[in-house]
Amino acid sequence: MKFKLLYFGEILINPKKRAQHISDIRMQFHPQLKKLVQHQPWTNMTKFMQPGATKSPVTTRHIGGIDWNPIITPNLKLIAELDIQMLHPEIVGMARSDIDNRIKTLLDGLRAPQNEHEIGANTPRDIGPIYTLLDDDHLITKLSVNTSHLLGTDMFDPNITRTPDTIFMMIDVNVRVVEGNLENLPFMV
Repeated sequence: MKFKLLYFGEILINPKKRAQHISDIRMQFHPQLKKLVQHQPWTNMTKFMQPGATKSPVTTRHIGGIDWNPIITPNLKLIAELDIQMLHPEIVGMARSDIDNRIKTLLDGLRAPQNEHEIGANTPRDIGPIYTLLDDDHLITKLSVNTSHLLGTDMFDPNITRTPDTIFMMIDVNVRVVEGNLENLPFMV
């Protein structure tokens, strides 16, 4: 099962308010993932993604007063392979900030928070469950990153403030099944 996630914004390597920065990244992925689970085969999984769900394996996590719905979880025996295309404003080969720390920040934004200290103060609490790609980043079994120069930003929202840390990413997600069962059978194609 494959799909793409898009991101346009800052990826800071050492922000002063790290939890809020990670929450801002999560909130860019949330509407894309919420839309994804409205389509097959993800619609089969939504019965496991409800507060108080009794069907096993329950995937919703309640942390910091918010319900979090990671779509790739060990409970569902799913893992992810990520292929990231990262376009940044720096000239290729002359990067201002290192790629490994940008990727670490991104991976934190793709996973559900592990405790309430990882939730930013401005994270919305009244929008229902928040969808994340991963329960935890240990579910990533393959990662590749290609970088290139971002030649223009005219096609993006003019209301987004552009800084030297503003990047565009296209993330190809390949969902794989670790161990087949009735719940993850639709992902084996």
